[in-house]
Amino acid sequence: MAEEDNHSRFLRKNIALSKAYELEKKDKFKTKVERGEIKPETVACYRCKKIRPCLKHSIMETGRAEGAVSVSNEYVPLCEECAPKRKKNPNELNSKQIHSLLRGAKKGRI
Repeated sequence: MAEEDNHSRFLRKNIALSKAYELEKKDKFKTKVERGEIKPETVACYRCKKIRPCLKHSIMETGRAEGAVSVSNEYVPLCEECAPKRKKNPNELNSKQIHSLLRGAKKGRI
C-alpha cells in the first residue's frame, strides 16, 4: 500500500515539474523575442511553404497510426501571416470605452 502511495506522489510531482519546465521554456523564448535577441531567419514557412523571414512558434500536432494517437509539441518556423495572432491585452481600452468613461466623468458618475 505504501509503495502505491509513493508512486502516485512521485508521479504527481514529476507531472507538475514537467509542466513547470515547459512553461518556463515558453516564457524564456517569449522574452528573448520581445528583447530582439531572436532574429527572424529566412526559411520556408511550415504552413504556406513560402521562403520568408520566420520565427519559431510552438504548435501542437496529433497523429494517428494503427489505432494509437500521439500528441507532439514542436517548434516550427512560421511567417508573420501564418503565425498565431496575439490576444489583445484585457487592460487596454478602445476609443469607445474611453469616450464612455469621459462622459461618465463629466456627468459626475465616477
